[in-house]
Amino acid sequence: LETKFQVSFVGNADIASSGKDGRYVFVTMYNTENGITSEAMIERDRDAVGAIDVPLAEKALGEGKFTKINGVPVIESEKVPGVLTLIPVPKNPHGCNVTPDGKYVLASGKLSPTVTVIDAHTLKVVAEPEVGLGPLHTTFDNRGNCYTSLFVDSQIVKWNLGKAIQGANDYIVDRVDVH
Repeated sequence: LETKFQVSFVGNADIASSGKDGRYVFVTMYNTENGITSEAMIERDRDAVGAIDVPLAEKALGEGKFTKINGVPVIESEKVPGVLTLIPVPKNPHGCNVTPDGKYVLASGKLSPTVTVIDAHTLKVVAEPEVGLGPLHTTFDNRGNCYTSLFVDSQIVKWNLGKAIQGANDYIVDRVDVH
């Protein structure tokens, strides 16, 4: 397997998930402050999900708009406008998961009790349901439900994506304690 390219940006990448149509790769980004101490790394209330525009990155690659580092072409996001779109989410996001139908990207707050739901095509935040303390990763069933692990609450929370997007109060379906 060969790395085709990388995209550089300020901050730290955590978890990535590919869109289903080949347009974007989504990555949770923390420490967008570029701090070197714990206090500096969580200074802002928001960090980001980065949406990397794959066709635009491939175009930049073809036009030679990259620097090779250890043999890998690296596209600097600040030098190629549009290759990286930052979508604000609560500080220190961790899990980044694309729904099976490819319509939404979910970013777990880790330091926020929320999961941010982003439209995978418009890159707009459509919901930010509160699920519990320390959300990390989300998986899905075929009935519109999401299952998010909570590291502080030590639970798996089952919640309905459609209801959360609609703003319904009863989007939480169940909670299971785990160790």
